[in-house]
Amino acid sequence: MRIKNFILVTSLITILISACSKGPQPINYGEDECEFCKMMVMDKRYGAELVTDKGKIYFFDSIECLVGYLDNKKLNNNNYSSVWVGNYANPGNLIDASIAIYLKNDELRSPMGLNVLAVESVEQYESIFNQYGGKQLNFKDLFELVREM
Repeated sequence: MRIKNFILVTSLITILISACSKGPQPINYGEDECEFCKMMVMDKRYGAELVTDKGKIYFFDSIECLVGYLDNKKLNNNNYSSVWVGNYANPGNLIDASIAIYLKNDELRSPMGLNVLAVESVEQYESIFNQYGGKQLNFKDLFELVREM
């Protein structure tokens, strides 16, 4: 009986801790809806997330939808816990949006047409840039691009 109670209490604590996590959660591609444009999140190279201070997760189908949402809601890094973007070079994996390296190239079509991708390392960036070219951006640059859309 003690073992069953221990397992039950340990399981409940684990569930509560994971429910309050402020880290990214896996995107259910083909099931989760973009908070900004209400389209289904489909492409593993471009999905994005916003994690609030309370641990609530908002999903986005592209970097431009994430940035458009932040801009429209007048949110900055004081208003949320973290933001995450899909790693183009490693589809399905999310990287911290504040440290990602961004590349804009109209040959690489993103879901909403801004054609910006994110990667985690200089090596990943150079590999894609050497193949397609484009313009390197940082996270702040994206806000101006989204406003011009």
